[in-house]
Amino acid sequence: MLESWRRYWPKTLRTRLMLVIMPLVALPIIATGYVIKERGKEAILEEKRTHLQGITVLLERHLEAQGGFAGVLAGYAGPAADRTAQLEYLSRCLTPFSNGIAAAFEDVGVGYFSRELDAIVTYGPSDQYGHTVGMTIPPEHPGWRIMAEDKPMTVSGRQVRGQIMNAMRPVHQGGRVVGYVWANELLDAIDRQASAATATVYVLTLLGLALSLLVVYLAIAHLTRDIEKIRRGLESLSFDLNQPIPAIEGEIGVIIEAINHLARSLQETRSMHNNILDSLADGVITIDSQHVISYVNPAACTLLGARASEVVGKPYMALFRPDANFSSLLIDTLQTGREYRTVELHYPLAERTLDIIASSSRLFDGKGRQLGAVTVLRDITENRALQDQVARASQLATIGEMSASIAHELRTPLTSIRGFVQYLQGSKDPAEWQEFGDIIIREVDSLNKIATGLLDLARPQPLQTSPTDLNRLLEESLLLTTKPSGKHIVFKHELAPGLPLLELDKGQIKQVVLNLLINAIQAIDSQGEISLATRCGEDEVILEIADTGCGIPAADLERIFAPFFSSKPSGTGLGLPVARRIVESHHGKLELDSTPGEGTVARLRLPMHTAKS
Repeated sequence: MLESWRRYWPKTLRTRLMLVIMPLVALPIIATGYVIKERGKEAILEEKRTHLQGITVLLERHLEAQGGFAGVLAGYAGPAADRTAQLEYLSRCLTPFSNGIAAAFEDVGVGYFSRELDAIVTYGPSDQYGHTVGMTIPPEHPGWRIMAEDKPMTVSGRQVRGQIMNAMRPVHQGGRVVGYVWANELLDAIDRQASAATATVYVLTLLGLALSLLVVYLAIAHLTRDIEKIRRGLESLSFDLNQPIPAIEGEIGVIIEAINHLARSLQETRSMHNNILDSLADGVITIDSQHVISYVNPAACTLLGARASEVVGKPYMALFRPDANFSSLLIDTLQTGREYRTVELHYPLAERTLDIIASSSRLFDGKGRQLGAVTVLRDITENRALQDQVARASQLATIGEMSASIAHELRTPLTSIRGFVQYLQGSKDPAEWQEFGDIIIREVDSLNKIATGLLDLARPQPLQTSPTDLNRLLEESLLLTTKPSGKHIVFKHELAPGLPLLELDKGQIKQVVLNLLINAIQAIDSQGEISLATRCGEDEVILEIADTGCGIPAADLERIFAPFFSSKPSGTGLGLPVARRIVESHHGKLELDSTPGEGTVARLRLPMHTAKS
């Protein structure tokens, strides 16, 4: 029902306003006309009643001036018992006055009725109603009620004259009612007057209605003309915000000024946004729901190697080589709603392939409807090439540094070996061969240790993991730790019970623990304390080995995990780098906190669910 009504509802504002306002204007005018008509008719009737009652007063006063019926009959000289003669005498005396009254008031009939004679005495104008003189009135005639109730009355209905409005007034004499007088008018005459007044009301109502509708129409036409001007202005603003709507006086002018102000603000905002987009170093490309490019900023034009006019309006995938089989993040965002942030990918343009970092998201209008998608592109081709150069240079520097460190580490034992061999070439003393041979063997062992460490660092062994109790592994490591002579060291344990089993390469983790225990022992000069503690953290198990040794200077702590760096004269500088490599292969972390003169804390963090390598 509602949809059907809407289908027939006018589309233009002018017609809608006419349909709404005109009934609102017409109905009160019509209602007012109807009320005026009804009240006018009632006013005419009331005026007739008052007019007729006024005539009866004239009749009554005239009769009273004659001394009533008895006063008039005082001049009668005929037989006292002759009723007819008396009626004729009264009629002859009163008819001139009643005819005069009837002549003075058009369409009015007047007369006297004698109760004593029970007859109409006179009825003027007598040329029309003189034949009624001497007639009595029927029992149902309201005249009897007038005389009985002794009060004036105006009634309408069929009486002696026909359908009339009859005003009647009782006549008194000697304190009693002796008859009544009347003045009446035909209802047809009254209706003609009322109809004439009603016609006048109708004419005035129609004129008022027509004038009101004309004024409403002109007002609506003026209003819709202003609105049409606003509509045309808004259409122009949709293409050019620099074209203001012409000013109009009044409230509509205030609206137009507000629209023009809003257009200026939008133009300033658009200019600011365009300036921002134009000044961005990253490329910005937007596409509509049909995958057609709708906007590119200058940075994107530089990245694409084309002007904006050459790419706007073209399909986005037309930017790329057909044989590249490129899967666009922007198209995927438009189709699936999935958004991407800082994704590195190759951008296979028609003439070259770029390395870029891309982000993409959807575009919506003010009502939340999807308009398309936008991507922000950053060209990292030159940065990637520079990073590769830096990485190669860093690798070469690291190789050079390690080569220098290896050469330095190897030179000392090789020099010792060479010197002892040269010396023994000229010696035939078995004791010397025995003494220096032991030194040569120790130096060779040192070289072998360095080579083994380098192999462990450069070519790590694959993990052989199994469920391992870390507390049990610590206890086994302590049994393998050699207690140094000449030092008084106290070991303390704070192992958390009920640790979960960890997937660890037991041998390699035990190597890490032994290395940390040996470093702690070597850091204590003569006496001190080594504490071992385990606890559960968030998704990890933590092992801490703390000593009260000499500590590590802050400058050395930054390089402590560098290969061949050691603070001990006899150290190879490979123990901690190898330990860290083993821990990281278990997806864990090895951390060192140290305060010179107070001690060092080695903290080993192992995840509760270590993935197998």
